[in-house]
Amino acid sequence: MAYFMGIDAGTSGIKAAVIDEKGKIAAIGYEECDIITPRPGWVEQDPEDWWKACGSAVKQAVAKSGVGKEIKGIGFSGQMQGCVLMGKDGKALGNCLIWLDQRSTPQVREIEGLMSEEEMLSITGSSCLNSYWAPKLLWLKQNKPEDFEKAASVLFPKDYLRFRMTGEISSEVSDASLSFLLDVPGRKWSRRIAEKLGIPAYLLPERLLESQETAGYLRESTAEDWGLKPGIPVAAGAGDQPAGGVGMGIVSEGIIGSTIGTSGVIFGCTDKPFVDRKKRAVMSMCHAVPDKWCFLGLALASGGSFKWVRDTLFADKKAEMAAKGLDIYDYMTGLAGKAAPGSEGLTFLPYFNGDKTPINDENARAVFFGLSYRHGLEAMCRSVMEGVTFSLRDTIEICREEGMQVNEVRAAGGGAKSALWRQIQADIYNARVITTNMEESGCAAGAIMAAVTTGYFKDIREGCGEILRIQEVTEPIPENVKIYDEYYETYRRLYPALKEGYARQAEIVARYF
Repeated sequence: MAYFMGIDAGTSGIKAAVIDEKGKIAAIGYEECDIITPRPGWVEQDPEDWWKACGSAVKQAVAKSGVGKEIKGIGFSGQMQGCVLMGKDGKALGNCLIWLDQRSTPQVREIEGLMSEEEMLSITGSSCLNSYWAPKLLWLKQNKPEDFEKAASVLFPKDYLRFRMTGEISSEVSDASLSFLLDVPGRKWSRRIAEKLGIPAYLLPERLLESQETAGYLRESTAEDWGLKPGIPVAAGAGDQPAGGVGMGIVSEGIIGSTIGTSGVIFGCTDKPFVDRKKRAVMSMCHAVPDKWCFLGLALASGGSFKWVRDTLFADKKAEMAAKGLDIYDYMTGLAGKAAPGSEGLTFLPYFNGDKTPINDENARAVFFGLSYRHGLEAMCRSVMEGVTFSLRDTIEICREEGMQVNEVRAAGGGAKSALWRQIQADIYNARVITTNMEESGCAAGAIMAAVTTGYFKDIREGCGEILRIQEVTEPIPENVKIYDEYYETYRRLYPALKEGYARQAEIVARYF
């Protein structure tokens, strides 16, 4: 039996899974990671914490599986858009500005003044967003010049971990797509944009790989510490969303994915770059599949919203249930299942730290709208699940507007594990929702890429065909579809009504923090 390791380096934590050639998970390890919020809208992580968490997760998985020396290769999925400045000594220069960080909005405006919208779209496939590398690098150049001058390269989070494993500096095209420094149609760095923005070309890793290519080989010291064989190949891997697409089998046109993790994503595969010209923060990327492209709509606080409810409203219950070996999320979804569809008019906006698609507003904040004496914890839990799903429907509607048929949605993340949340998605999207045998889509994708880089599978499509199978199908309930269509219209009207108030409130907060 051949075994492969998939590592999913997420924001909340790092997961490692040992998966065999038929798609059976032999073992999983997990270690949480913390975020750092030094100021409102600023969100960072310490790369050294990732490395420690990665080692812990891998060692857990290896110990549980008992097949560490039989693992033939490692592949990655990783949180996207994080910006790690690396010094000449191979060490990170401070914390990573992760995808949630909102500080570089002024630099976005600066970039927009240097390039026409048509030029930006033709090269990068997207409008510039404050989570991308380019504005973050300009912010670092302007606000931390001492670090910027010392920098020898810049890496995405998973690339940093891979560097620590192999000693090799490289990046790959799916992650690089959200740098705003990549020629997305050409799948190569755009020297033109780098020069125009004053970003030194030497910062961009010279080795720019396809996701399934070998980026390096596991160092002997790391292998010994982790219980693996030294010298096994490490695949370049992919950003979490293209990787998640692979892990759900979204490797050809016509299938849409819905992932509810810390963030929420609607993901699709295309034969050529997808470009949204209405500036709704739809991100266009190179897929982890070499001859494909993909797009995503991003909601910043999806599972993160439900986690906030857990930690704020159910902190005592969480500890009580953990002591009994029970899952607090099961308890919360059980409460939500007692509330009616639409939560009797309670509507939730999941904008804890601004949002991306389609509003692209760093000032937006979360709201419970329509709260009454009749609403209790049941309705609050359900309204959060519904509000998150409404925010993802926004991208579904953009797909339909662009002429795509969205009749089938493949679900992953926390929103796929709950039968209630799968039904809410089916009803709000008005599409059947499908799950596969692989709940851990990021780890599955990493394992598939590892299997390709070792030559076990000839390509990613073959790997998906061998490892993935349809598990559950949830059909929309027509009466619920009608109810949710009406509440969705309320949801869509709320942000425009609040936009000016969000901006004013942000100005006030900035004066005191």
